[in-house]
Amino acid sequence: MTLRLSRNHPILLKDKLKEKSKMPPKVISLFNYSEEGRSIIAKNEPLQGFKKSVRDSIDDAVNHATSSVGKGHDYLIWMLTNIFEETEENAENAIIDGANDCGIDAVLRYEKEILLIQSKFGESHDIGMIDKFVKDVERFKNAEQSIIKRNELSYLWNEINQKGVKINLAYITDQEAEYQSDVVRVIDFDETCRELNQRKMRPEKDQKVTLNYIEGFSIDNIFQCYMDAAEVAKLVEKNAWITDNNLRHHLGHRVKVNKGIKQTLEECPERFAEYNNGLTVTCVENEHNKNRKQMTLDSPVIVNGAQTSHQILDSSQLKKTKNMIAKVPVKIVITRDVEQQKNITRFSNTQNAVKGKDHLALEDFWKSISFQMETRVGYFFEYQTGSWDSKLDAGQKAKFHGNEVFNQYLPVSHKKKLTAKDAIQTYVSYFKQNPTGAYQSISKFLPGGAEYDKIFTEEIMDDYRTFLYPTLIMECAKNEFEYGPKNKVHPFKRYSTIFFVAVAGKIIHEYILETSEEFENDIDRMENIIKDVELFKKILSLTDTVVTQVLSSPDLIKELGKVNNSPHNLFASGIWNDDMKKVIQHYIGFQEKEIDEIKSLI
Repeated sequence: MTLRLSRNHPILLKDKLKEKSKMPPKVISLFNYSEEGRSIIAKNEPLQGFKKSVRDSIDDAVNHATSSVGKGHDYLIWMLTNIFEETEENAENAIIDGANDCGIDAVLRYEKEILLIQSKFGESHDIGMIDKFVKDVERFKNAEQSIIKRNELSYLWNEINQKGVKINLAYITDQEAEYQSDVVRVIDFDETCRELNQRKMRPEKDQKVTLNYIEGFSIDNIFQCYMDAAEVAKLVEKNAWITDNNLRHHLGHRVKVNKGIKQTLEECPERFAEYNNGLTVTCVENEHNKNRKQMTLDSPVIVNGAQTSHQILDSSQLKKTKNMIAKVPVKIVITRDVEQQKNITRFSNTQNAVKGKDHLALEDFWKSISFQMETRVGYFFEYQTGSWDSKLDAGQKAKFHGNEVFNQYLPVSHKKKLTAKDAIQTYVSYFKQNPTGAYQSISKFLPGGAEYDKIFTEEIMDDYRTFLYPTLIMECAKNEFEYGPKNKVHPFKRYSTIFFVAVAGKIIHEYILETSEEFENDIDRMENIIKDVELFKKILSLTDTVVTQVLSSPDLIKELGKVNNSPHNLFASGIWNDDMKKVIQHYIGFQEKEIDEIKSLI
């Protein structure tokens, strides 16, 4: 007998209580300047010219909502997808706001870090809410677990009280919030614009910048010199794009390294050159006027030192002119070799930890996958965050039509853009049969992550199909079988998209293709099946039947009881253990007749 959840089950109630709202659109025209914006840019005020585009994008995202609660929800989704770079599904699942939320609107989990977010849209923002948020989190952390009314918060309480877990706070608002704190990162509208503008601005070909230095000397293609801090501030302020190739954007005062830079500037600027590594700049050419101690650089980029340069700029804007006597070490490397530029960027970034996804743009492997996606099946593969909007205009985007066959697995409105993050997540779940890890934290599978080298070895095939096909399965699961955030009825389908992908892989390779080796070795046979859309959708429909039965089984309810009624924890740990794998196999066994029929058609 199948056990079904009561209508009053707390998880089902949670979904019922949430206001139904259409998923707000991702940035539509965020990176397209208006005429008004272009006129401002012409006055050498690029950030001011960018703000209107950002505001319009936020307005587009929230305008369909009919209540302040709905608008706040859609604004939070917009921030999670655009500032924190989460997928739409992950963004929706991160939100825990509502009654008894203890002041926490969303939770983002990284490998050893939990980020707690409070979001205030429009008039709900008040500067006093920031301090209240910090106090609410402190009270929540120190509360008795038994008095916490919501199950997902009870689990969160357990998480943040674990030894070794780092807790960070972020307060976000579309309003202005002049607030300095080492405890909470405040991302107001201006900070949002600055963050996004850094991703937009690119040094144009033959862009030239002149800088003044104090003393310097040349060794081969390297010029080592010192610059006044005031000159560095001027350089960054006038050329916002110059830090674009730095792996890290400016991380703000919350980072320990940045605090040290700030402290040195304030307390002992005369020692700055002793304590700071300075800047590393690459350029393709230079003109050197030794008499004037002046260099004109062609297409310069600060590849290391974004933190240093922005802290100096912050200090200069605060009119702490005394601090600008600091001398900043600057290394200028002249090279037209693209590979050399990449290596300089990679190896010079050691002061703050570089997150895996930031390396994606430097990996030739992903460039190859992107090229294959475009030339063989007509999809844009976004391996560098924001490149769809920042590098392509409307006409260029329109050229991506996808593939006539594969488009049938996608919603009609699909932009024909696929992302590296989705591709890696589905690859790990499907081919590596690790939906637990893929759901837990995709960051550990990205370049630089703890599991990256285990997955992406020299043996991995440079074949776009290994990333395309699992992604198509995920999209079809969401589009035709209502997995993911859009499902407001089934208590677990909204969380189980990645689980669906893994079960599909198990059924296809273990039961239909009957392979006992690495699933990737079946890629040619898999291609023959997935190109038969009617047959493949029949397989996915069978997968949906199995997954639905598993998600409604007494065994799953029992497993859920072990993890404190937390769907997140269930799919992050308990759904793919040995006991649950037997349950999955059990329900696959019920489909033996259908599987045999499918095998006869191949």
